[in-house]
Amino acid sequence: MNKEPLPAEVWLTKRNAHFTLLLIGLVSLAALFSLRNVRVDYDFEKFFPKNDPELDRYLAFRDRFGYDNDFLMFGIERNDGVFDQELLVRVDSFAGRLERLPLVIKVLSPTRLNEPVFTPFGVFETPYLRLGNDTLIAIDSARIWNDPRIKDFFFTKDAKAMLVVLNAEPGLSKLRCDSLLAGVREVMARSGFADARMVGRIVGQDHYINTMVKEMLFFLTASIALLAIFLWFGFRSIHGIVIPILVVGLAILWQLGLMTALGKPLGILTMLLPTILFVVGMSDVVHLLECYLEEIRNGVPRIRAIAVTYHEVGLPTFLTAITSGIGFATLGTASIQPLQEFGLYTALGVLVAFCLAFALLPALLVLTDPAKLLPQTAKSSPWDKRLPRLFQWTIKRRRAILWSFALISVVGIAGAYRIKVNNFLLEDLPNNDPLKKGFVWFEEKFGGVRPFEMEIVVADSNSTIWDLETLRQIEQVQQHLDTVYDVDGLISPVTVMYSLNKAFNGGDRSFYRLPDDPEECARMSKRAKLLGKELLGPIVSSDGRTARLTGRLVDEGGYVHKGKNAALDSFIATHTNPGSVRMHQTGMAYLIDRNNETLSTQLVGGMGIAVLLTALIMLWFFRDWRMVVVALIPNLVPLVFIAGVMGFIGIDLKVSTAIIFTISFGIAEDDTIHMLASFRQHLRQGLSPAYALKRTYLRTGKAVTVTSLMLLSGFVTLVFSDFASVFYMGVLITFTLALAYVAELLLLPALVMVLMRSRTALELPRSRSERDPIQ
Repeated sequence: MNKEPLPAEVWLTKRNAHFTLLLIGLVSLAALFSLRNVRVDYDFEKFFPKNDPELDRYLAFRDRFGYDNDFLMFGIERNDGVFDQELLVRVDSFAGRLERLPLVIKVLSPTRLNEPVFTPFGVFETPYLRLGNDTLIAIDSARIWNDPRIKDFFFTKDAKAMLVVLNAEPGLSKLRCDSLLAGVREVMARSGFADARMVGRIVGQDHYINTMVKEMLFFLTASIALLAIFLWFGFRSIHGIVIPILVVGLAILWQLGLMTALGKPLGILTMLLPTILFVVGMSDVVHLLECYLEEIRNGVPRIRAIAVTYHEVGLPTFLTAITSGIGFATLGTASIQPLQEFGLYTALGVLVAFCLAFALLPALLVLTDPAKLLPQTAKSSPWDKRLPRLFQWTIKRRRAILWSFALISVVGIAGAYRIKVNNFLLEDLPNNDPLKKGFVWFEEKFGGVRPFEMEIVVADSNSTIWDLETLRQIEQVQQHLDTVYDVDGLISPVTVMYSLNKAFNGGDRSFYRLPDDPEECARMSKRAKLLGKELLGPIVSSDGRTARLTGRLVDEGGYVHKGKNAALDSFIATHTNPGSVRMHQTGMAYLIDRNNETLSTQLVGGMGIAVLLTALIMLWFFRDWRMVVVALIPNLVPLVFIAGVMGFIGIDLKVSTAIIFTISFGIAEDDTIHMLASFRQHLRQGLSPAYALKRTYLRTGKAVTVTSLMLLSGFVTLVFSDFASVFYMGVLITFTLALAYVAELLLLPALVMVLMRSRTALELPRSRSERDPIQ
C-alpha cells in the first residue's frame, strides 16, 4: 500500500474546515436574505422567440388593433333560457359594475349594445335588448336571432347561455392582474354570479402561478423525503442522510438566491429547478461518500481516505458536472427566453453543487467521526451480495444482452417515426381542473375560446379596405373560415359593411349582406365613421388600408390547425388577388403552434450538440474511440426506446416532452463516466480488463445503484403534478433513467467485454502514484 502523502492531505485540517464552514455559512445567509424578494411569473409572451418576423408582425398588428388575449369571458346560464327580464337586468347591472372597475377599458354585453339605423332624418340607435318588460324582450330576442353578428357572438344556439366580455388594459403586470381579478370576483359575488364561468389570460395566469407554488413545495418536500429513505438504505446512518441533503440543499439555496438577486422570477420551468438540482446534485455527493466509506472499510485513516477519494473520483466528478451542465446549457439553443434561462440556471446550479461537493463535503468529513457515517452494526454494504451475482449473470449472457438492446433500439426507431408535433392551449391542466372545465364549457357552448386573427393589407395604393371588390375577396375567405375552418363569432370589415347596409335600409334583415353597387358601398363606408373610433378602430386602421378579421374556434391541437392553415393558405392563393389584397394569419394562438414546432426541432438539435460535446470530452479523457462508443450507447439506447414509446402510445412532441431527451442524457451520462473512470483507473493499476471490470462493477456499481434509485425517486414525484407537461416529464425521465440504469449494469459490461478484449486498449503513461497504486 502506497503511503506517500497526497497533496490534498495538507489542506484537510480542522482549522481549514472551520474556516470553510464559516465562509459557506456567510454566503448562505446572504442567499437566504435575498429570497425575501423571490417572485413567481407566468407570461405566455416570453415563450415567443426573439427576432422572429412572425412575432414582429403580430406585435405591429397588436399595436394597431389591440391585444387578442387581455380579456375575460363570463358565461351565464339559465336552463329556461337567458331571455328573461330579471336575469337580463342583473346581467346589465353586472356589466356596468365591471366597466367601473379600474384597469377595465370596456365591457361587451348584449344588454348594453345599440343597433344604428340610418334615416333621412339622421342616425338613430335602438337597443338590441329593451329591458322594460318581457314582451319587449321577446320581440328583441327574435330580432337578435336574425342578426348573426350578435347571435353567434353572445348566445348559444339553444339560447340557454350568454356571454359578457371584459376588455382590460393591455400588458398588465402580474400585480395589476391580481388587483383586477380580485375586483372582478367581488363584483361577481355582489351581482349574484359568483358561480358564473370565467376564462381568460388573467384568471389563467393566476391559476397557473398558484398551482406552481404549491407544486414546487410539494415536489421539493417529497424529493427530500424519498431521497432520505434511499440514503438510509444506502448508508444506514443518520449522518449519511443529513450530510448529503445539507450539501445539495445549500446548492439550491445559493442558486435561488442568485436568481432572486438578479431579479429573475420563478416560472413554470425554473419552478422545477429546486427539485432537479436536488436530485442531480445528489449524485456526485453519493459517489464521493461511497468511495470515502470504502476506504474507511479498508482501514484507511480519515484524512487519508478523504484525500484518496478526491484523488480517484475528483476528475470523473468534475467531468460529470461538465457533461450535465452541457446537457442543460444546450437548452440555450432554443430561441425563447424561459428555456434559455432554465438551461443556463440549471447548468449553473449543477456547477454550484459540484463546488459545494468539493468544499463543504470534505470540511464536514474532516469534522465528522467516520463511525457516525458507518456504524459498527452495519459495516458491510447492503449491495455486497447482490452485485457479484448480477455481474456473473451479465458476463455469461453478454451476447444475449447485446442482441436484446439491439432489438430495443429497432423497436424504438420504428416507434419514433410515429411521433407528431402537437400542442393544445390548456393541455397542461387535468380534466377535473375548474379552469379546464370552464374552458371546455366555452368550447362546447360558444364554439371555443381559441382566438383566430388574420391581418388584411390592401396592396393597391389606389384602393382601401372599403372598396367593394376588396370586400368581396375578404367575404370569400370569411365564408371559408365559417364553413370549412369552423371559426365562430367572426368580425371583419365585411360584417361591418353588412351591418351598415342593414342600417341604411331601415334594419331590414334581408340587407345583411354586401351592397350590390360600388358607389353605394363607397357612400356607406364614408358614413362608417359615424360608428365611432371605439367600434371601428379594432377592425379597420384609420387610413383604411389595413384591417383585422377576428373570431374564435375550438382548440383542436397544433397538428390539426397546421393542416387547416395549409388548406386556408391554398384557398387564399386561389380565391384572392395578391396584387390588390394580402391576407396573413397571426395572433397568439397561431404563434404558439408555430413556435412549438420550431422549438421542438431546436431542442432535438440541442440534444445532438450535447451528445457531440460529450463524445469529445470522453475522447479527450479516455483517448480511445471505443470507450466513446461504450460511454454513449448505454445512454442513447434508452432515449431511442422512449422516443419509440412516445410514438406508439401517442405522446406528442412538444416543448415539455422534447426537453426530456437533453435532461435525461445529461443526467444518465454521469454514472457512465464514474463507471468508466473507475475501470480506467483499475486498468492503469495493472489489472486485466476482466478483473478491472469486476472491481469497477462491485465498487462503483454500488454508488451507481444508490444514485440511480435516488434519481428515480426524485423525478417520480413529478408524476403527481397537475400540469400535464410536468407529469409527462416525470414519467418519461423516470422511465428513461430506469432503462439507463439497467443499461449501465447490463449493456455497459457487455460492450466492454466485446470492445476491450486486451488491456492495451487503455494503456496510458502512468504517474508514479499510479505505478504504485494506493490499495
